[in-house]
Amino acid sequence: MTETEAHMSALTGVESYLEHYQLSHDPFAARTPGFKFFTPKRKEVLAELHHLARYASNLLVITGPHGSGKTLLRQALVASCNKDTVQCVVMSAREHSGEAQVLASLCQAAEAGSQDIQALLARAEQLHQVGIQLYLVVDDAEKLDQQALQLLADLSQVAGKAAPRVFLFAEPAFEEALARLDTDGEPDWVRRIELLPYELDDTRDYLAQRLEAAGQGIELLDDRQVLWIHEHSGGWPGAINQAGRQAMMAAMGDELEVPRAARKGLVLPLRSLVALVLVGLGVMFAWFMGDRPQEPSRTVLQLPDPVVEVEARPTPSPQPALVAPVEIDPVAEPLASAPEPAPAPVVAEPEIAPPAEPVAEPEPIAAPTPAPPPVTTASAPAAAPVPSSETAVGGAHTAAWYRQRQGSEYVLQLLGTRSRQAALDFVAAQRGVSDLGYFETRHEGQPWFVVTQGVYPGRQQAQQAVNGLPEAVRRQNPWPRSIASIQQSLQ
Repeated sequence: MTETEAHMSALTGVESYLEHYQLSHDPFAARTPGFKFFTPKRKEVLAELHHLARYASNLLVITGPHGSGKTLLRQALVASCNKDTVQCVVMSAREHSGEAQVLASLCQAAEAGSQDIQALLARAEQLHQVGIQLYLVVDDAEKLDQQALQLLADLSQVAGKAAPRVFLFAEPAFEEALARLDTDGEPDWVRRIELLPYELDDTRDYLAQRLEAAGQGIELLDDRQVLWIHEHSGGWPGAINQAGRQAMMAAMGDELEVPRAARKGLVLPLRSLVALVLVGLGVMFAWFMGDRPQEPSRTVLQLPDPVVEVEARPTPSPQPALVAPVEIDPVAEPLASAPEPAPAPVVAEPEIAPPAEPVAEPEPIAAPTPAPPPVTTASAPAAAPVPSSETAVGGAHTAAWYRQRQGSEYVLQLLGTRSRQAALDFVAAQRGVSDLGYFETRHEGQPWFVVTQGVYPGRQQAQQAVNGLPEAVRRQNPWPRSIASIQQSLQ
């Protein structure tokens, strides 16, 4: 596959993922505008930084791995400063890493007049006289060269209350550069603060806030998925974003363990490998039984491709003109998803075992003979009215029923589609399924038709009820959805 083809495949995956879960945008995109999440422990770190800046003169170093939330903490530090008493100068070492570059950038931002250390200190003294403290905040500090780092350390140790307060946000490898600082034998020059990963409850709250910002809620993920995301991300926000998207895309298919297997080089899902092993054993058994084994029958195994992690959105491919497009909603179990390849013939066990009892074919239902139209010379008869979400459809609940339920209750969402007729046909086909519901809402500004089943007191009970549905319905990947979210979509 060429690079262009791989990119287009990734784009298609994101488009399908957003459409499948009815998300307004990718909830796990990096640095989503306006998104801020602070755990109690991160708030404690922020309070400690403010305290040290006010009462101490240390070089303040905040470390954490890539994706640990350092940039968000830095933004919160600047935003929470009192603008009447603090002037923050912020720079990134990705843009300025050398000593001369750093000094010039700081002097210019602080309006020091000239680009030398004395001018910067004079500006800090001038601000102090009017009750303002100068903060020098450096992001990506691991990119600083040793001379620039020594300059910032020296600035933090200038005698007097007017000395600038220096904050360095860096990755753990920065410790090596700190160890080479010339501190004049003073061990307390540097105050290190190490960020810690989120705990499981923090991860759950983080996922909930991300999903709510995209128009959905934490009910899209069950406890098993949340635990999987937490373990595979280590509790770091950046890795939670990747694992969260991976788990939700996997849940559109059939295997949670595909992401883990894919990293180890395993191409086929576990159940597919088991099926192949069983087929092979059947062939060996047939070979050793009897002199002339019959020609083995042929079994088709449809094996899904591995999950592709994606980041962007493409222009969706057009649907065929004569077939109504149907978008299937997800199952709560995180399983692998991908388009099914063409069936591959695989040799299966021969017909030696006793034949199974024949299953009676369902009797074909004869199409009703249409009654002849009445002979009239008047205008053509009016067309039959199209059912809406407020009218009964084959005995299914309607929008009014959802509005009367308790918001804490759950249903199983079986189908979501842009085609009204596809939803009605689906309802009509489920003769063996009781307690169906049907309503119309809007998704991305267009009509969206949803079919649900049952009503359950909680999410866990709804998830357990999936096992009691017919196999054909379970293949639609039903997922628990709260009545509250449906009532909100109907408003």
